[in-house]
Amino acid sequence: MKDLTTIQHFIGCDVSKDTLDFAIFEKGKTYGSFQHIQVSNNLEGFQALRKWLRSFKINIKESVIAMEHTGVYSNALAEWCFKKDITFVLLHPLDVKNAGARGRNKNDKADAQFIADYVYTMREKLTPSAPEAPIIKKLRQLHNERQLAVRTRASYLNQVKTVTDSGTRHRMDKLTDVFTEQIKAIENQIKKEIKSDDAINTNYELLISIPGIGLVNALMTIIATGNFTRFQTARQYAKFSCVSPLSNQSGTSVRGGDHVSHAGHSEIKSLLTEGARSAINHDAQLKAYYERKRLQGKSHGCVINAVKFKLICRMFAVVERQSKYVNTEAYRS
Repeated sequence: MKDLTTIQHFIGCDVSKDTLDFAIFEKGKTYGSFQHIQVSNNLEGFQALRKWLRSFKINIKESVIAMEHTGVYSNALAEWCFKKDITFVLLHPLDVKNAGARGRNKNDKADAQFIADYVYTMREKLTPSAPEAPIIKKLRQLHNERQLAVRTRASYLNQVKTVTDSGTRHRMDKLTDVFTEQIKAIENQIKKEIKSDDAINTNYELLISIPGIGLVNALMTIIATGNFTRFQTARQYAKFSCVSPLSNQSGTSVRGGDHVSHAGHSEIKSLLTEGARSAINHDAQLKAYYERKRLQGKSHGCVINAVKFKLICRMFAVVERQSKYVNTEAYRS
């Protein structure tokens, strides 16, 4: 893995569905002096980028391409860079947004320029990225398929409550049954894919040993963490998903208190909320913790968030020590 401090050229990329905007960082020059090009988000565009860099006598393999991690839109470029042995960095969009939230223009060209400047500034803290493993990509697709089926079934279940016509109700009930069967089939395929990979299957079995963590939460955690390769600590993952509280204090006048950001990964937080509720009902230790904090005056949401963080800590702990969760309360006299 290359050290970004030894890289000669820093290239920022603003990713969209159809186009890619690239800008070259040039030390000592202002944003207006950045070289810029816009290409299509496909193989022809990637080749046009390489040709464009050659016009500046820049070897793309001696450069780093930085882009925000935008899911499917950035995957093609990331995979192309990996195949061509080109160093690239996938940046968390929230980090980029917070770094340049004020005092600059907001358009595709300016975004590419800012990303180029950002990766140069942060080169000592950033590390090169790698594309998503095929098994993780497959699990992500199955997870998305399941979520779509679950949401569609929920729509029918909510709508059927207001239906009075017996024929309509019968047809909607049949469609609901179809989606229920499809969800079961998808879940069976998910389990089959998990078992096909020893490392993922081992971590999956460890995760579901934790009260409150079932198939969906374990799957989402494995996908989001790249099977626990993208984050070193539970706190890093909690910060990524915006489960850990953020403080808002400055001097003597600003006392906003701690709060949870709404900018985090909403799906991860939603699934962890369901897991926390289940854990409180089935884990005596967490149930006692919840009741104790509520008696101390803490709000329901605040305590639930603390339980979510405890679940994250437990997940990272069992994976780190490679042993299933043990309920220590059961051994107390």
